[in-house]
Amino acid sequence: MRQSFRITLSVITLLVIGNILFAKQDKVVDGNIWNRMKKDNKLYYVTGYLNGLEKAEKIIDINVRTQKKNEFAFTEPFYVSQMRKNIRDYIPQEDNRIYLIIELLNAFYADSHNIKITFEAALRITLARHLGDVEKSDFWLNEARRRAGNKN
Repeated sequence: MRQSFRITLSVITLLVIGNILFAKQDKVVDGNIWNRMKKDNKLYYVTGYLNGLEKAEKIIDINVRTQKKNEFAFTEPFYVSQMRKNIRDYIPQEDNRIYLIIELLNAFYADSHNIKITFEAALRITLARHLGDVEKSDFWLNEARRRAGNKN
């Protein structure tokens, strides 16, 4: 019994120390982290990210449909349609979209001025540019660089 108590105490101690160390780490994926990732890790990260966005869009749809059933004169609020639009800005429609995103982000983060820009901002910027919306992409790029502390 004493041995199992020590093992349990050791496991708890390791978990607490691990959580403390992990909490101090920067949890934001930016160009520094992206450039250190292996190809497989990029594939898994992008896949998980897109799956999360698609799930969020489905949850919004379910809630809007439920509200329409419950309320006769329900009109979808503007902020809900804006959430849908913002989610779609991050989801490309091409068949090879995961590989496309990886290629676009590799090229984006090759520029040293973009290293501190978060993954989310980089994704939105690169997809807008890919779709030909250069003006919007440049605006978002300048904002992202400003927020990241870059001067260019």
